[in-house]
Amino acid sequence: MNLVEYLKKATDYLERHDIASPRLNAELLLSSMLGISRLDVYTGFERALTEVESREYRELIVKRAAGAPLQYLTGEVGFRTLVLEVTPGVFIPRPETEVLVEKALEVLPNGEMDILDLGCGSGCIALSIARERTGARVTAVDCERTAVELSLRNAERTGLAERTTVLEGDLFEPLDGAARSFDAIISNPPYVPDGAAESMMPEVRDYEPTRALFAGPDGLDVIKRIVAGAPEYLTVGGWLLLEVDESHADKVVELLEPSGDSATPRMEPARDGARWSDIEVCDDLAGRPRVVKARLASGGGGDAPD
Repeated sequence: MNLVEYLKKATDYLERHDIASPRLNAELLLSSMLGISRLDVYTGFERALTEVESREYRELIVKRAAGAPLQYLTGEVGFRTLVLEVTPGVFIPRPETEVLVEKALEVLPNGEMDILDLGCGSGCIALSIARERTGARVTAVDCERTAVELSLRNAERTGLAERTTVLEGDLFEPLDGAARSFDAIISNPPYVPDGAAESMMPEVRDYEPTRALFAGPDGLDVIKRIVAGAPEYLTVGGWLLLEVDESHADKVVELLEPSGDSATPRMEPARDGARWSDIEVCDDLAGRPRVVKARLASGGGGDAPD
């Protein structure tokens, strides 16, 4: 069989197993396995696979049909202007998080700045900021060694290692005693309620790391900790930007409101005197409220940025 014939069989198999966009999946898996572009698959369609290649391609197609994420099988994911490595055990970047980065770029000035990415995973947020704000120094933190190592590789892969620091630890814990404050803290934290696992797509629930998905009974455990701890590490005038579940946006706003009578109380007290301004909920491309941003008005860890 030639490559187009392999693609036809693979597409039919994926379609029978209800995989969305079966032809595209078949093409991407074949081109990734062979190390060629999708266009090259068609311009060189008369090529036959070796016995080893044929077996490897069948194995990839079977794994995809069983629900293994395409990005884990190809080992790559596109995110804004970057193509990043992605591996099992690390959360796969989503288009919604590109909106988070876009909203961050809208409020970040040009020039030198320090940015903190909490729960960095593949490094997609920190590295996108570094690529699109050439004066930015980014610090990325994750509690999983696999994610830390992947972020370091992606920093090298994208040529951004000189302006990227990656730390292992739980949220702000690796920063204890840090002398500088940040001009922005950005995070796509876990926000799925523990009891929502059965309603999730099996492709996500069964393959992606649970620690990157679930965050307590209401899904807000990690967000509450970030909101409580952020003022200590932000300059006055610095920004906090969070990706949230669309059902949580109003609750996250309540955490940031200065009234102190929120129906969703903080898990930990905020830094004394911390006040937030310019609180805003931003929609994703589908019109769903998915990003909450706020500016630290007082009580931060340093002077306002220039």
